[in-house]
Amino acid sequence: APGQYGMVGHGGPVYSTAISPDNRFVLSTSEDKTARLWCVNSQRNLVTYRGHNYPVWDAAWSALGHFFVTCSHDRTARLWSTDHIYPLRIFAGHLSSVDTVSFHPNCNYVATGSCDRTCRLWDITMGECVRLFKGHRAPVTTTAISGCGKLLASGADNGEVLVWDLATSKCLYILNGHAGAVHSVDFSASGGDGSS
Repeated sequence: APGQYGMVGHGGPVYSTAISPDNRFVLSTSEDKTARLWCVNSQRNLVTYRGHNYPVWDAAWSALGHFFVTCSHDRTARLWSTDHIYPLRIFAGHLSSVDTVSFHPNCNYVATGSCDRTCRLWDITMGECVRLFKGHRAPVTTTAISGCGKLLASGADNGEVLVWDLATSKCLYILNGHAGAVHSVDFSASGGDGSS
């Protein structure tokens, strides 16, 4: 029927989707160990990205829209470009599944969260971990970086949300109140500088 979309192609459950900044493309990640790039208008699968060895949990676009990052049960995150079928960088260092990934607004860094109860900040040019965030008491399930680029928020299976200073790796706030796992965090568009 008109107005319905059907993007079919993965060989297993789809775990995340992300819309490109220009609203032309959708990324999807799946248990089938792939990420797929879809055209919104034609609903066609344009590219299938292979490289992860286990299910791919999450994906995030850079603000520039050309680059994106994925993360997987294989304990890695990977940087991709829409015009390459192989990863540009592999971010390895977590001790367990990497379940969440976020791009920094300046497009030079990627934040990851893991079942190892840590978050990491990666330099995409060098492919190296430049910050390690320790303090969660449960697996990290979601991350977000503030619009100003100064703060990282991370949510965990135990219902806690931690807010971190990206410059120092220090935990600024512990937010409690959820009765179960936190599945999504975000900053308001007008705030997030940690000043209030």
